[in-house]
Amino acid sequence: MKILHCADLHLDSKMNILRDTDKAKARRAELLRNFDRMVSYAIDEGIKDILIAGDMFDTGTVSATARKTVKNTIDANPEIHFYYLKGNHDRDNFISGMESIPDNLFLFSDDKWTEYRLGTHITLNGAELNASNADILYNSLVLNQDCFNIVMLHGQESEARPGDRTVAVSLPALRNKGIDYLALGHIHGYREGILDRRGVYCYPGCLEGRGYDETGRHGFVVLDIDEASHSFTRTFVDFAVRIVEEIDVDISECISNVDIVTKICSEVTFNIENYLKINLVGAMDVERDDIDIEYITGCLSGKTYHIKVKDMTTLRVNLDDYLFEESLKGEFVRMVQAQNLSDEEKAAVIRYGFEAISGGKLDS
Repeated sequence: MKILHCADLHLDSKMNILRDTDKAKARRAELLRNFDRMVSYAIDEGIKDILIAGDMFDTGTVSATARKTVKNTIDANPEIHFYYLKGNHDRDNFISGMESIPDNLFLFSDDKWTEYRLGTHITLNGAELNASNADILYNSLVLNQDCFNIVMLHGQESEARPGDRTVAVSLPALRNKGIDYLALGHIHGYREGILDRRGVYCYPGCLEGRGYDETGRHGFVVLDIDEASHSFTRTFVDFAVRIVEEIDVDISECISNVDIVTKICSEVTFNIENYLKINLVGAMDVERDDIDIEYITGCLSGKTYHIKVKDMTTLRVNLDDYLFEESLKGEFVRMVQAQNLSDEEKAAVIRYGFEAISGGKLDS
């Protein structure tokens, strides 16, 4: 029996990183279409159960378009059962905005465990954790040891008790309960681990990367369970429409912004479909040109769906070039060298000092 486990879809996200409002609107539509694509994938693979482990929406305010699109997709596929557990971003207005809840949409509560039977010997238990109910819910979880037991929660896995952290999932409190698969949501990258001798836990990650803190591949997990033996496999399905990439480019030998652009273009393979973050790294000469991020970004725009350039270089100064120089710069370098500062701090002070001596920004 196959089961699809997804989480953190963050539908209707504002996409603030895309300052172009038309592009942000188009990207929100892409996320909605990807939800529909995921359901189509389930149909093609004969999957009848989809677990949504929290944060289906990005905020408590869900647009009519997003609400209607999701509901229509659920209504249009009555043969698939959708199990939706709210996360810390979700609110009730998706459900409250419906005239009626689809028969194939199954929900959870925060006052007790809700159990569903997915197969003859497969159970799904879920609850919506918060600061006040965590201990009660952990203690009240009782599972049939003869079943294949899936438990679904939303929160940050932790080896400590959650305390007052509203999205913490205490792994110690869930061990030796008879859990075979702990289906989690909240972390936006794929992560898996051993829960105890019987079970594992897994985060499928978000369905799509939306910002530069969500690099790499994204998608969902498909479980394939043998009910007779309780053995199973889990497969990560790479499903994102766009990939968020991050690349370091060493510009130590560049002496101008034109050189930097040339170096980037020689080292980076651009993909018009993807997000790209370029980190400028290396040690730059203290008397180099200022790095003009706006200029560099402008030169590279149009090569990717969205691009971000960040200056992460350090400053390099050869003190021996100035220690015996009979000039104001030489005197300044000797004064800074005598200070109790790190090499990086000295380089920064020297650069700003040289700018002041030159009466403005350093020339090339």
